Amino acid sequence: MLKVARGKVKIEDAGFDWKILGPDVHDADFVAYVSDQDSYNYGGQKCSAQSIIFAHENWMKAGFVDKIKALAERRSLSNLSLSPLISVTNADIDAHIEKLLKIPGAKVLFGGAPIDEPNNIPDVYGSYKPTAVFVPIDGMLKNFELCTTEIFGPF
Repeated sequence: MLKVARGKVKIEDAGFDWKILGPDVHDADFVAYVSDQDSYNYGGQKCSAQSIIFAHENWMKAGFVDKIKALAERRSLSNLSLSPLISVTNADIDAHIEKLLKIPGAKVLFGGAPIDEPNNIPDVYGSYKPTAVFVPIDGMLKNFELCTTEIFGPF
């Protein structure tokens, strides 16, 4: 392959991508901005989309969720920052959220519903708001496969 590409290599990350936010809170606005871009840009339909954030309680106290929520809620079909979902339907996402919410302590932080602005996206495609679901670490470890199920959408 290197011969064909004349020594040029393009590396693309793929799979279930994580961010780990330790106890030291630095540049919270920037981290929220990058997290919004990594999670919800391209409708969350890129292989390198961020899939999970492990956030120390200090980040939660610093308002990290409010910061990323405010950024995510600016996204819409009309400003072209949301898009139809081609590999998952709203029913698929609803079912996944329902399963996650059965984990003790799990809750929807924001989103959690189809896009409510006017659209003509057929039901065979998805049209979902940027969504974040909180799952406590012990519940995540006990339900690892469910919590790491990749959703190709703004989830």
